[in-house]
Amino acid sequence: MSYKLDKKKSNKFSKFLIASGIAVALIGQGYAGITIFSQLEGVKTNDTIITQVITDKQADTKAQENNNNNIDQDINQEEYIPKYDINELQQQYPNAWGILEKPNGTAFPIATTNSREEEDYYLTHTLDGNYSSSGTVFLDHQNDKDMNNQVSRIWGHNLLGENMFGDLTEYQNQGQNFYDQNKTYTLYTAKGVYQLDVFAALEEDGTTQEFDYNNQDAFLEDMYNNINASNFTSDVTIEPDNQVIILECCPDRGSAFSGNNRFAVYTKITPIYEYDLSQNKTL
Repeated sequence: MSYKLDKKKSNKFSKFLIASGIAVALIGQGYAGITIFSQLEGVKTNDTIITQVITDKQADTKAQENNNNNIDQDINQEEYIPKYDINELQQQYPNAWGILEKPNGTAFPIATTNSREEEDYYLTHTLDGNYSSSGTVFLDHQNDKDMNNQVSRIWGHNLLGENMFGDLTEYQNQGQNFYDQNKTYTLYTAKGVYQLDVFAALEEDGTTQEFDYNNQDAFLEDMYNNINASNFTSDVTIEPDNQVIILECCPDRGSAFSGNNRFAVYTKITPIYEYDLSQNKTL
């Protein structure tokens, strides 16, 4: 099934940055300082939210060591404690969907959205409802919250440095070297914990995206076209029944300078641990 992405949303990140740039040119360095301060405050807020829901590190370390040895092996239910308590996160922040942890270990909360208006809100607000130009990473409102789509999108700002999705474009800028050091993200949701293996990264024009493909050939063709367009060689194999999460932000050049208006990092989903939501925890 194809979804036409509303260009108002597709261009929202670029418009936000362009508007900021115009404002800086007109008002000067004072406004730029305020914007940077607002971004840093937002990043600090996200860090605080994450810290509030970290679970027992010793138990988590033991479980993660088991996962790293063999991701498909049975996990003792009594021993496994995810690094983050998503139920606690959602109790404190009802609009939270999960937590994304980057390869370098930094993490930030993900908001759930039900409309383009809610997506626009999280472009300039943290999960606790405070204004910040850093915004909050969020799940595309068109995606199923239980990850039943074959392809899901998570959006975030391309901020300076490594903040939020500010380093995603390094898959293109640095190529193989950056990929070799940043192969795997980890996603924590109320449904389970997932390994996200990067297999492609490229600029896109953002006009259409398949969330559920009509046939396996179409899915594989699309994914391998993305792999071929990437500036690195991935060691990830894509199968017809795989699920994919795309991490999405503005490209460094922005849509004002290029026909492409977003940068996409494609990741393959592999369950580390899933919960039986009707009963107990299970693989």
